Amino acid sequence: MKLYHTSSLELRNPDINYGRKNADFGGGFYLSDSLEFAQKWANDAKATVNEYTLDLTGLTVKRFSLNSEWFSYISQNRAGGGDAYEDADVIIGPIANDTLYDTYGIIFSGLISGDDALRLLQVGNRYTQINIKSEKAAAQLKWVGAKHLTAPEIEAAESAVRAEEKEFRSAFWDALSTLDNFKEIESILS
Repeated sequence: MKLYHTSSLELRNPDINYGRKNADFGGGFYLSDSLEFAQKWANDAKATVNEYTLDLTGLTVKRFSLNSEWFSYISQNRAGGGDAYEDADVIIGPIANDTLYDTYGIIFSGLISGDDALRLLQVGNRYTQINIKSEKAAAQLKWVGAKHLTAPEIEAAESAVRAEEKEFRSAFWDALSTLDNFKEIESILS
């Protein structure tokens, strides 16, 4: 697999223990399989897109689709309930859209059902995240190089994110308005 991670540094040997344990797929080093998506995380003048290859041979890989199993897993991790797949070397699956865009905090607020939350998490573009969770997987992640983004490339990435967020907000509000308790949610948000 060819993978990317944006940082302000060249990360030749990423630390899988550096990130938060209550992230969607638990602790580990998160990457994307999309260069375009990785560049969207460029948010400062030192933006650097690191490129890697990952050999999955011999690794325990858990793959998720955007479904109730995925939703339960990320919900449990975000709540600090323990990582059900802590023994996996690599986890691959969708990025929750509330990680990327402002969803007004309602998806995991308890104001809506799990089914409604999952429906709202399906709004917008689909991106994949790859989480390197074990030292064994980290040993099979090879740094290929890094590209230091120029000011025009960073501005283009920021512009793309703004446009995508605008589209997302409209689609998210449309989906939100179909929920049975929309009036209650709307009164809380206003």
